[in-house]
Amino acid sequence: MPHKRKVLPVLLAMAVLIAVSGLAWQAVGKQQTIHAEVRTARMAQIESTVPDGILSAQELLAQLAAQDGVTLHRAVYYPQAEALVCFFENEDPNRDIYPAALPDCTATILPDTYGITAHIFEDVPADALSGGVIVEKTDWQFESCTPLTFALGG
Repeated sequence: MPHKRKVLPVLLAMAVLIAVSGLAWQAVGKQQTIHAEVRTARMAQIESTVPDGILSAQELLAQLAAQDGVTLHRAVYYPQAEALVCFFENEDPNRDIYPAALPDCTATILPDTYGITAHIFEDVPADALSGGVIVEKTDWQFESCTPLTFALGG
């Protein structure tokens, strides 16, 4: 019996260590996804023509923005490519997301990684950023829609 009393705390400590390690791994992966430098083929082509070979990037959020369960973690604008990249969490891929000034602008959507989805909007002139980005939050029956506007600033 004394042997079991020593083994149980060790097993419990190992289980806690494994759980904490898994959560830490998830958090690191999520941060790496949010801060990834993503490119479309068009962005890469433009990047190869700029003098230093790197697109300039303007961070448009001082901190993450959350509304009604949807979180915009990061928004980056690449002026040379006129491209806006937004990193969302908890948005529904079946709902429309677009810059407010360009409602017909559709995004290239990268697959969800660690709960984060990147939306890349191209042909977005700098003056179109002032209205922010709209996420249409629609009910499951598609009967009503609540637009959530995430303001973008430099």
